[in-house]
Amino acid sequence: MPASKQRRIAIFGTFDVENYGDLLFPLLAQQRLASEGMDVVAVSPTAGVTRYRDTVPVISLAEFVKTADSFDGILIGGGNIVHIRDFDLPGYSDVAYPSLWAGATAHAVRHGLPVAWNAPGVLAPVGAARSPDWLQRVVAAADRFAVRDAQSANAMDLWTGRRPEVMPDTATDLPLLWSEATLEDRFAKVRKILKIPRKQPVIALHVKERSLRRTSVAEFAQQLDAALEASNATAVLIAIGRCHGDHELARAINREAPRHTIPFEDADTLQDIAAVIAGSDAYLGASLHGQITAAAYGVPARLVAVPNLHKFEGQAIQMNRGDDVVGSWETALLDLPGVLKQEKQPLPALIASQLDAHWKVVTKLFTTTPQGAAHGDIFPGADIDTALADAVADMRQGALAATPPNPVKSANRADIGAAPGVSMQWDAKALDGMIADKAYDAAENQITSQLAQNPSHLPARLAEVRLAMAQDETQKAVDLAANLAVDWPANPWVWNINLKSLANAGQSEAAMASFLAGLGQPEIDEAMLKAATGVVLALVPLQTQIAFLKAALERRPQSTHLMLRLAMRADAGGDFLLALDLFKKAERYGPLPDYAAKVRNQLSSMELPLEQAVDHLQGVVGAGKDDVVTLCRLCRLAAAAGRFDLSVSALRQALEIHPLEWRTVYRLNRVFLTRAEDKKIFATLKQVATTFDPEPSWLLQYALFALRAGYKSEGHETLTGLANTQVLGPTARSMLGALEALGKSRPRKALLCDSDVRVVRKRGAQDTVVVFEGLIGGLSYISSRYLDTILADLPVHTIYLRDPYGQIFLKGVPELGADEKTMQTALASLIKDLGAGRVVAIGGSAAGYAALRAGLAIDADAVISLAGFVTPGAADAHDADHARRGMAEVFGADLDAFDLRPQLRSNPKLQLTIVVGSNYAPDMSRIRAIDDIQNARAIILDGINTHHVALPAVTDGTLKGLLNEALAEPQAYGSFAG
Repeated sequence: MPASKQRRIAIFGTFDVENYGDLLFPLLAQQRLASEGMDVVAVSPTAGVTRYRDTVPVISLAEFVKTADSFDGILIGGGNIVHIRDFDLPGYSDVAYPSLWAGATAHAVRHGLPVAWNAPGVLAPVGAARSPDWLQRVVAAADRFAVRDAQSANAMDLWTGRRPEVMPDTATDLPLLWSEATLEDRFAKVRKILKIPRKQPVIALHVKERSLRRTSVAEFAQQLDAALEASNATAVLIAIGRCHGDHELARAINREAPRHTIPFEDADTLQDIAAVIAGSDAYLGASLHGQITAAAYGVPARLVAVPNLHKFEGQAIQMNRGDDVVGSWETALLDLPGVLKQEKQPLPALIASQLDAHWKVVTKLFTTTPQGAAHGDIFPGADIDTALADAVADMRQGALAATPPNPVKSANRADIGAAPGVSMQWDAKALDGMIADKAYDAAENQITSQLAQNPSHLPARLAEVRLAMAQDETQKAVDLAANLAVDWPANPWVWNINLKSLANAGQSEAAMASFLAGLGQPEIDEAMLKAATGVVLALVPLQTQIAFLKAALERRPQSTHLMLRLAMRADAGGDFLLALDLFKKAERYGPLPDYAAKVRNQLSSMELPLEQAVDHLQGVVGAGKDDVVTLCRLCRLAAAAGRFDLSVSALRQALEIHPLEWRTVYRLNRVFLTRAEDKKIFATLKQVATTFDPEPSWLLQYALFALRAGYKSEGHETLTGLANTQVLGPTARSMLGALEALGKSRPRKALLCDSDVRVVRKRGAQDTVVVFEGLIGGLSYISSRYLDTILADLPVHTIYLRDPYGQIFLKGVPELGADEKTMQTALASLIKDLGAGRVVAIGGSAAGYAALRAGLAIDADAVISLAGFVTPGAADAHDADHARRGMAEVFGADLDAFDLRPQLRSNPKLQLTIVVGSNYAPDMSRIRAIDDIQNARAIILDGINTHHVALPAVTDGTLKGLLNEALAEPQAYGSFAG
């Protein structure tokens, strides 16, 4: 049975590099946990995107830290990641690997998340002493503590004093992810592409450069060619670790030995690599996960263990494949004839039992452990990333117990200024704990004592500032930090504390000036810049943030961090062209982080013609980036381009993959389907609603869809459940009020057809009301099937129009013609056929603009606009993000061309009424546009603080009164004082 609540689980490892084995772990975890109602999110040092199309999307460690509250648990590993080494990899900080297990655990503990070790490998420091307190807290916080081999368990025991359980590498679970039959089918296709004869023996061959030792590529290729010739076999050269240059080596080997080798180094799916191994007659290679894949599917193998890492033997023993491990390529090639004669060998049954038991424990942990489960904070009172960096630096220097973490990185300790011969007994951890526990007197005593010994001891001077801030002595903190800046003008930690003191005092101008001045210091790197930027931005409003970031980027023009910060805020502020330009510049330095890439994709329609933007997004989805934002974006733009089949296809994919995402149901409400399909989808969503525990935003969209599909009782029940929630309660209560006012009348039959143009005739009527439906149909959140209750009481014909393009009717309605002008002509003709009476157009929000635009074209007598506008104008800071971007996409840069005021002034016959809420500032601002127009007026509903003014207008009878007034003879029509 699925779990009762959709949960998000973060899995930590190096999933941002092109290494087959590492990239398997999120997929395997997802396979095990998805059926239990869990969504697995891969977390790595960076959000780098690999070439492989079938991987789980990755977010960076920094992104996880920002969104940690949205997760329900974390998995550590697999992979050889539990160590404190710095491999100096591009894009990785010097503590990237410790951050994946110790840092991840520290953040998890601070947010009350359960921690499970997913059988990683361990490389303890050589000669490691017993661990310091922080490391003991890390292992104590592991609710599930398992590693992948006995050597790792021994190392962890010696290092930390806690011995983990030993279990197989979770990659042995591969057949659960891809069945043997699936991989056989895939390999048959690969074999055909590579033109390998059906009966030709195939060797899956993986060579890592270091495994050749001193043998040259030419010499190895000669030995390989001879071995393959003798065995009448073909070797398919696979690149398991492109991050190690395996693909280049594969090409070089093929160039030297082309007779019997075929390069397959450019595979773009992990499944293809697995298929080659699983489908071959034998595997020879230098990769642990190459051998594990072979063993998982019973393929005979030889693993060249050069260098002889403990992980090779540790896994081979568990898989009963000890004979696979050899010490050289010479031995592996000599063994090849015998390997080809071996029968397939299944894995020991114990492995499946161990894996089942592991995932059972993990599932129980993540579904039953209450958030906030108690473990000791790893770095009490300290910034986790800073404290971890200091702790790891100390450990690398061998001072595990004697030197606790301090605020200054080891690289800057020469600047501390200690006097010769002075004892430096400074306990930063204890001080952090005192400040966190508000033991301020004890903290002050420690600081005073230290400074009495050495007045220039920088950690104590920094602590002085932190203590003053903790005690709300803001000006004292500012003064102390300013003095530090004089004494240590080039120290980044002094710069950082100075910024924090100014921010704490609310001195935004001074903080921004200090930040900008510090950008000239090369010691302030991107990592420190990231933390400091957030401190400053929190002080000022959006437009000031944008100006500040522009100034900062002028001083650090190559900072991708500043580029992305400014791009995100430019997007939020409606300057989409600036955002797009910055994203393009950042892309020159490498792949965008996941959060930025999503926004970048959303801006594709600003950069490309609509058709090309749709093609681009379709390609992104086809490449495996099927996150909910991208799918919904494709759905929207495809509809705008008139590619309705593609739009519906993207929607169905989103519903299948992301049924619990509120954005999915939000987009569903904006795609018009047949009544039969609405009913079918509703049945699925109802099951989701009753089986899981969706968030309130999802439930609101579900309620709207239930109402649209005709399931009023379910919609009403869901809204009732939301009525007392803090954020959505007012909307739910307003909806319920409108529904109650509309009563129980059934919609007229003509309204319920599957058409974008629905004409409901009334016997004897001469007047016509044209309803321009909003993006979800009807007015605001009120579906036309309920709105019809009001119109059915009036002596009018009613025309209901909806825009399947979602473009405010600017592209027309397909049933009425190919463009807006043709639609308007057809609409005028239809109205003429209905009768010669008055014509009233009505619409809400953007559809209110559409009603006015069409009303002017068809010579309507009156237009009622519920919170509509007369000109698109500049984007307002209060508008929702998606609404601003939608306006920019629809209207483009030439906003004056869409200003309806000149036409309205020149057509005094048409009487415009705009209804707004008195307490909703954006709409109150917009109605100023009609101040000097004699045939336009505003009706202001007192006390209403929402853009969805149609709801209270229905509830209190305002809408019906305005319709009656508009249909009356002109002399009875109310005063238009503007």
